Amino acid sequence: MNNAVDTSLFAPSGPGGGNEAILEVRDLCVGFPSDDGILHAVDNVSFDLRANETMGIVGESGSGKSVTSMAILGLLPKYAKITGSVKFRGEEILGVRDKDLTAIRGAKIAMVFQDALTSLNPVFRVGDQIAEAVSVHRKCDRKELRERSLELLELVGIPNPVARLEQFPHEYSGGMRQRAMIAMAIANEPDILIADEPTTALDVTIQAQVLDVLERIRDRTSSSIMLITHDLGVVAGVADRVLVMYAGRQVEMATVDDLFYRGLHPYAQGLLASLPRLDRRGDSGQLSRIHGQPPSLVFLPPGCAFNPRCPHAQPGVCDQNVPLLREVERDHFSSCIRAEELVAKGSES
Repeated sequence: MNNAVDTSLFAPSGPGGGNEAILEVRDLCVGFPSDDGILHAVDNVSFDLRANETMGIVGESGSGKSVTSMAILGLLPKYAKITGSVKFRGEEILGVRDKDLTAIRGAKIAMVFQDALTSLNPVFRVGDQIAEAVSVHRKCDRKELRERSLELLELVGIPNPVARLEQFPHEYSGGMRQRAMIAMAIANEPDILIADEPTTALDVTIQAQVLDVLERIRDRTSSSIMLITHDLGVVAGVADRVLVMYAGRQVEMATVDDLFYRGLHPYAQGLLASLPRLDRRGDSGQLSRIHGQPPSLVFLPPGCAFNPRCPHAQPGVCDQNVPLLREVERDHFSSCIRAEELVAKGSES
């Protein structure tokens, strides 16, 4: 693997009012053995998550978004090869013993998993599962656990919470199950909440409700949120900064406004061009698409991984060395070697 980012560039400045970084990820690499060789799921990813900030991590399926979050929490299988550094409030947590991680998982860093139906235990009442999440890290009697579970269901907006405590997951709708998962994740008021595709398979109305719950939780608890999604519309509504990943590598990082209006990497530009936009004028109304398919993570192409699909690729240049993620504009990072040219073309158009 190549060092694909200049980690000296990261500093606690920019969006978030200069808040300190509570999570520092540096040169994170995750590989899985396969019959054909090592599958490079995450390749030298580095970023900071700041206090009271929502960071969106976006990319196609298989880009390494979820694996990054699982590596941070130590939830990957033992055969995964993980290198790099993950520091929570200045202390290294990557590779520490499970016993030490247990004190952090759920209490300091919590996760909302993608599929609420399979994440909730079907044979236990939802109220009991929320109470268990509380009791793992706090000493409470039965009455206190019930009161806390009721408070959490009310916080995430589940109607008639007294009755819902006694129900099983199959008696909840998809949106309610997702909110119950969020209630379990915030049971101990963690500093960081990782939400992995929290709106998948939900209709747009319920998506909006779930995102509103996340925003209210951040405002109430001052927690930081890492929002993993492939839906750029979700990111636009709630994120402060966005990290774009492709083929296990980070290709762009910027504030949400900078990314949407001044994307500096062809992959990010392709994703944005494929979205329906009300502010588009003078076009045919047809959506663009990114030609080709993502590369195999076992046999990555030389140089920039996006090179075979990139409309701006230069033969003999883009297929040589893995480009560094670098600061092209203030607090706007891109790994494209032609980023400055793309800025100039955007200004002219």
